[in-house]
Amino acid sequence: MIVINMYIAKVKVSQHSCSLAYVTRKGNFSMQILEYILLNDLDAAFLCRIDKINGNVRECFKTIEKHKSTKFLQIFEKTPVNIDFIAVIRDTAGIKAFEESYCFVKPPIKVRNGNKYYTVFAPDIKHLKMAYEKLRKVGNWSVTEVKPLTSEKSVLTNSQQRVLKAAYDMGYFSTKRKVNLDEIADAVGISKSMAHKHVKDAIARIVSDYIENYERIPEDLFE
Repeated sequence: MIVINMYIAKVKVSQHSCSLAYVTRKGNFSMQILEYILLNDLDAAFLCRIDKINGNVRECFKTIEKHKSTKFLQIFEKTPVNIDFIAVIRDTAGIKAFEESYCFVKPPIKVRNGNKYYTVFAPDIKHLKMAYEKLRKVGNWSVTEVKPLTSEKSVLTNSQQRVLKAAYDMGYFSTKRKVNLDEIADAVGISKSMAHKHVKDAIARIVSDYIENYERIPEDLFE
């Protein structure tokens, strides 16, 4: 049995520097970032879905295209209720604030009223505090919810257990990260991409299966 102590937080970040958040600032549109890939330190590819439309859709996309943060935009699929599109945006600051603090972003990232709403999970309160400090450079932010999670029952596959346990034992989740994904992958004999997938999927499973079993928020969280 693996005992895993984790925290999950929901964080609102004002990010008008990102075209996706900027276009939602008046409340006419809202969207979800379904998936993302960091292309480099500055640019990210986003798979997005507009789920609220109360205005001219063409103007919405024109606003996104003309914004200085947008590098590429293409509509992927259009239905009567949703519009999916792919965009490359010069906006990685919010995601990197979490990932560089060893917190993991759980898609979808909701975007509305000029804000991005992140759901993140972290192995320790200290990692959340690290992320909060980095967010000061991104924009105004606030924590809308945070809950601890203690799991005494494994909901992971054998492969996920093996990789997550190795990552923990080798110091991947330490305050000063002792190993990288390459080293974890080499240690368990798999590719780096597979190691990354197992770690993300394992934590996502824990969050999904135990979302209703959190304890009260620690009183010292925001000290």
